[in-house]
Amino acid sequence: MYPTLTGRVAVEIFPPTPEMPLTTVSGRQNNGGDGAYLPYFDEEITSIRLSCPSGAIELFFTANMTGCKFYVDSIQGSNDLIVYHANTHLHSAGHGYADFQQVNANTVLDGMHTAAQQDYLPLVLHEEASCNMPTYFASGGQEERRKEMQGRKTTSINGLHPEFMGLCSVFGFPRGLGWQFWFQTCGDVEYKRPFGKTRAFFTGHWEMLGKLKTEGRSHKASYKTFRVFDHERIYP
Repeated sequence: MYPTLTGRVAVEIFPPTPEMPLTTVSGRQNNGGDGAYLPYFDEEITSIRLSCPSGAIELFFTANMTGCKFYVDSIQGSNDLIVYHANTHLHSAGHGYADFQQVNANTVLDGMHTAAQQDYLPLVLHEEASCNMPTYFASGGQEERRKEMQGRKTTSINGLHPEFMGLCSVFGFPRGLGWQFWFQTCGDVEYKRPFGKTRAFFTGHWEMLGKLKTEGRSHKASYKTFRVFDHERIYP
């Protein structure tokens, strides 16, 4: 549980660079800062209370999520909200598609949320929204399948299909007497092309031929190749 002041940060926004072609957001702890940040810890759940109206807080954001789950609770008789960031490495997906999460993992995450709600007694809380990996990595899983249908293969020895490398964060924006939360997913899919330059030339795959000349058979995913894959409103 993070007291609101502990989670207050001075928001820092960094423009794209050759190493990271996307705008990035971070913050320095500051009791009078203009942001609120919710980190995660392995096998734990963190939470913070967001005031409505938000006062001086202009932005809320979470640490990166690659399997975590985000929850929003309302407080009976108050406009304030409690938000949570739950993490578990139990029942990991292994080599499944990016949007696959085992039911047992989701059960663990939901159990953490239920237990965390007890820390806020005697408040009466109501779960309003949640967002988990099958939702925020849906676009990554779709891109893996699309590349697989094109004959692309994984670049790893034991992999089964092209692999999505990505990150997701939740961002919250004050709206009148409430908050609006969105997730944004960024990343890239790593894969091996099905044939080389000679075949690409004789079959007229000109775009592939150009990429084969610059990258070779394998397309490696890294921060340098990241792009925004998806964004969607979670609440309200």
